[in-house]
Amino acid sequence: MQQEHLSWLYKYLLETYQAPILENFLQLEIAELAEGKFICKTKILDRHCNIYGFVHGGTLASLSDIVMGVSCITLKKRVVTIDMNNSYIKNSPVGCSLTAIGEVISNGKTIMRASGQIFNEQQQLLVRSQASYFVTGDFCENDFPVLKKMPQ
Repeated sequence: MQQEHLSWLYKYLLETYQAPILENFLQLEIAELAEGKFICKTKILDRHCNIYGFVHGGTLASLSDIVMGVSCITLKKRVVTIDMNNSYIKNSPVGCSLTAIGEVISNGKTIMRASGQIFNEQQQLLVRSQASYFVTGDFCENDFPVLKKMPQ
């Protein structure tokens, strides 16, 4: 049953990441989707950077929140972020490739917690994150937000 959910979720994410939402702006590529874990990759473009040509902290925070939140969704729970902490350790310039990893560390009934890490292509740690998520219900094939595809 869990593998069916992960297969369905993978297809759902592929479709979602084509819609005009933040994930599309970040151009995420799914690297791994497993129970309690989500890994994605992205290439940093000019639009993801600050005025100094380095990855914007907001880009890194968004990427962290996405991988941690999806790691919660793999456990069939619909969640919203209630707090998040990011420690920025190192930065990377435009053109770099990033790998973001989110993992559930506490699977509560009403509150879930997840950790996140973002690495550059040299496997240097850029960001370490932790977040809490409020469980608003189930996230399954028959109970998910409908995506309305809008022209970009």
